[in-house]
Amino acid sequence: MDHAALAIRLLNAMPNPNSSSPFLSTRCRPSRRPLSLSVRCLQTPNPTPAPAPPPTPGSLLPCSAVAAAAQEAPSANLPRLRLRRLVDEFRSLPEPIDRVKRLLAYGSALRPFPEAARVSSNRVVGCTAQVWITATLDDLGRMRFAADSDSEITKGFCSCLISVLDGALPEEVREVTPEDFGDLDVVGMPGRANSRVNTWHNVLISMQKRTKASIVGGKGRPTR
Repeated sequence: MDHAALAIRLLNAMPNPNSSSPFLSTRCRPSRRPLSLSVRCLQTPNPTPAPAPPPTPGSLLPCSAVAAAAQEAPSANLPRLRLRRLVDEFRSLPEPIDRVKRLLAYGSALRPFPEAARVSSNRVVGCTAQVWITATLDDLGRMRFAADSDSEITKGFCSCLISVLDGALPEEVREVTPEDFGDLDVVGMPGRANSRVNTWHNVLISMQKRTKASIVGGKGRPTR
């Protein structure tokens, strides 16, 4: 048999891919399952959920405790907190001249003092300069102070005291001692140290007396 006849026989023996025979179509028809499997494999898996953040300490407190803390925070140690900030403020100024400028700035920030209040009953005794102080109890039961002086340095001292005690409760005003202001007597301000100490002491004592009078008599005048 020649080579051409052998080739024709081999071709006739091979199955026809276009045949409609069920057997052949079953064997030759490509399966669609791998396609669906490949699609499923290409899907991105669900990411692992991020862990929840840990609760803050405040969130563990009962509502009643949070409310009570919020009510106590504004008045708790208010004068002492203000005093500490005041001392830190002046101690942050390395040069005495800068402290004097800051003190003068405090004095210039005082609210205008009523001319009608410049009376002898409002004078602070024991100070070299003239100093006037008024004290009233507001509707919330907190002390409100006003002051003035004919000395710019003394006005600065008064303004510092008011920045600490204004808005405090009467018992908080009366708990403060002249020694609490001792750090402000050593900040390096020029001038006579005894005079500065007397100013702090006398103005503070006057504010405390007027605080007591505002409770007892309601007139804001020091008791005799």
